[in-house]
Amino acid sequence: MTLVDTKGGAATLPDDLARAKLTVVVFYSEHCPCFRVHEARLLELERAYAAHGVRMLLVDSEVSATTERDARAAAERGLPAIAIDPGAKLADALAADYATYTVVLDARGRVRYRGGIDSDKDRLRDDTKTYLRDALDDLVAGREPRIAEGKALGCALQKR
Repeated sequence: MTLVDTKGGAATLPDDLARAKLTVVVFYSEHCPCFRVHEARLLELERAYAAHGVRMLLVDSEVSATTERDARAAAERGLPAIAIDPGAKLADALAADYATYTVVLDARGRVRYRGGIDSDKDRLRDDTKTYLRDALDDLVAGREPRIAEGKALGCALQKR
């Protein structure tokens, strides 16, 4: 499956997974307020883990997805390129039904974590569960994730 992103790049899965130790696939939705709240957190995670061989891939699987609209949103909001998933094939393969749903794949294509980014859909609180960060910390250190699945907080993807 090949996904073309908003900068003209292409990701061919599962072939491209070997380019990184871990690939974090995050399902994107232009209209989802929860995704917008999580954007800064995702960008911080991308910066923090890039040196550890972690690659982040935002994917728009919604029926209304267009390269032009997503390129504009990425530029305006400082997001990395957003890959378009025609027909929601990747979303269906990874059981993604919500924006912010995240899947961490290792270089062999095995799912190592799935679910939410963290437990807060607004601002971070002292008792926030940082599902994705904790999973990445564990995986980068060579351990199994303490939590292999976290609850995703986001709007239902409009796949059809």
